Amino acid sequence: MSNRLDFIMDLLPPSVNHYVDHAKGHGKTPESIFFCDSFALLIRKLKTPQPYVIADRFQVELHYWPGPKGKGDVDNRNKLPLDCCAKACLFRNSKGDVLSDAWVKRLIVEIHDEGKERQTGPEMRVIIEAL
Repeated sequence: MSNRLDFIMDLLPPSVNHYVDHAKGHGKTPESIFFCDSFALLIRKLKTPQPYVIADRFQVELHYWPGPKGKGDVDNRNKLPLDCCAKACLFRNSKGDVLSDAWVKRLIVEIHDEGKERQTGPEMRVIIEAL
């Protein structure tokens, strides 16, 4: 039974301001579609026998390295990765039922953008753990 999943993606999610295209009736923007497709591909390629976490409550850590010219604030990039985790069925209960991100009860977000950290990225690390 897996209670932790940890992976790195060499892409940052678009900010919440670029997630939905309000001019087109709330459809997703090309940036968010690209991110979701890339996320799904990464999950399919994970070298783990069980690419999901089993629990009734979850903690998710999101670490962002925006890169030399990247920017962003701590609350603006989190919706899309959580939605992608749920769509990729990474949250499951002990019966194997797929759960939504509503079962995430603790979210830890850190932006690594000082000193030498600024030279890394753009990339995102996702850690999902059972609470």
